[in-house]
Amino acid sequence: MRAADLMAKSLEKQGVERMFCVPGESYLALLDALHDTEIEVVACRHEGGAGFMAVADAKLTKKPGVLAISRGPGATNASIAIHLAQQDAVPLVVIIGQVAREERGRGSFQEIDYEMMFGGIAKNVVELSHANNLSEVVARAFHDAMSGTPGPVVVSVMEDVLLDEAADLVWPVMHHASPGHDMAQVKEAASLLAKAKRPLIIAGGAMDTEQGRHWLQELALSQVIPVALANRRQEIFDNGLIQYAGHLGFKIPAPHVDLLKRHDLIIALGTRLTDVPTQGYQLPTAPVNHAPIIHVYPDHEPLGRVFQTALPVLADPAAFAEALVAEAGAAPEERISWVEEIAAFVGSVKNFEPRQFDDGLDFGIVVQELAKQAPHDCIICEDAGNFSSWVHRIWPFDGKNLAIGAIGGAMGLAVPAAVAAGLRYPGRMVMAFAGDGGVMMTGNELATALQAQMPVKLVISNNGSYGTIRLHQERDHPYRTVATKLTNPDFVAWASSFGALGLKVGMGDDVAGIVQQFLSHDGPAVLDVHSSLEAINAFTTMERLRGQS
Repeated sequence: MRAADLMAKSLEKQGVERMFCVPGESYLALLDALHDTEIEVVACRHEGGAGFMAVADAKLTKKPGVLAISRGPGATNASIAIHLAQQDAVPLVVIIGQVAREERGRGSFQEIDYEMMFGGIAKNVVELSHANNLSEVVARAFHDAMSGTPGPVVVSVMEDVLLDEAADLVWPVMHHASPGHDMAQVKEAASLLAKAKRPLIIAGGAMDTEQGRHWLQELALSQVIPVALANRRQEIFDNGLIQYAGHLGFKIPAPHVDLLKRHDLIIALGTRLTDVPTQGYQLPTAPVNHAPIIHVYPDHEPLGRVFQTALPVLADPAAFAEALVAEAGAAPEERISWVEEIAAFVGSVKNFEPRQFDDGLDFGIVVQELAKQAPHDCIICEDAGNFSSWVHRIWPFDGKNLAIGAIGGAMGLAVPAAVAAGLRYPGRMVMAFAGDGGVMMTGNELATALQAQMPVKLVISNNGSYGTIRLHQERDHPYRTVATKLTNPDFVAWASSFGALGLKVGMGDDVAGIVQQFLSHDGPAVLDVHSSLEAINAFTTMERLRGQS
């Protein structure tokens, strides 16, 4: 058989159901081979959008997303998704067509050395120059993407290799090892916890499994511990519980951080404790925190790397939480007042009171109405940007919701993620939130949604600005605006040009009525929210920022 057919069979063997791509001549034979498989090939409009879809699909399935792209420009366009997969700890297998063997190393058309290009962000980069070990390389790529901290693996295949004759030998699935704890570690953690009157759990993405969510809640409830959630992981714990201690994203109020700093023990479960959830390495404080840290993660690399850690545990954090629930004794009564104090503060933050501005709607008014009317199981897809602060402040995440966001901060995720979610969960409402900056980066993937007949709902915060950068400008260089003003298309007409319903809402409009029309439409719909730029995010205004400078 052709090596291309062997690769297609190998992908099927690894359990691949869906592949996202922009077609290219450098892997034309593989596309031909996929014709005879059950793998669904989703054609996208840009490699960045295709990569975002593969990342989003992996976030939903907890299995490697698969992306196929052509050499040179295709690979450079897709690099944003490869970086995001590394930042977000998402398993991703990227297949890139390469120039033919006789052209390699000669500066040929669209030639790139992918080991040099992606070596710093991918877990592994392999170039196939012959067919002998093709199936093994594919199997190892899926294994490596899932092992330890999940991440991206790049497989570069020379164009003519795909046409080589290959033996019909398909490698099996290579199961990755799951690290385990020992009871001595559990007992030590229980001992540290028993002494704590103000413990704090910081929970991250490795707890985003059915077991992880369950045992996180059980530990919080049984031991009366507040739970703060890492950036864009807010959906993994019920925000309505008194133990909810808030979302450790960007620009949260300083008094919130100061309150959480009063902990006397941190239990970090399933988070790498990078700069955002630690609020600039201040929660806990690097390198030595004032209180002990128990850090549980399924990869040794982050453990003790930045913070002096009393108990580093290389283990599945969900299994460790389960064991700790069983081992820990009764919670000290003093913890109740600690939990109640945090809950009172978080409740005041989440309590949204609409503000009136002269230049547009407070975006929170629309988010509040969407949260009221949307189905309980609506899947939320967020782009990067200030507008998301209203979603995190207002949306009633109950620990069962599905949500997709870019921990790595890449703009452009929302629309591709909604496409991936719609394919994975047909019949469920998928709602994407984007700013007017980010939506123009990958909004063309709305065409992919129409082609796949997915009724995604896209909400655009349209304030005519790159809002996050404008916030930084007004804070650091007030009244000196450079390169953040945007001139936007008519998003209602833009939506209609794709075949979607386009609606606009602004000051003086019937927000509830327009939201009802938007959500009830049985096809794709775009809601263009003419939002206030003065209301730069959910917690501040431009006037206040200028006064702080």
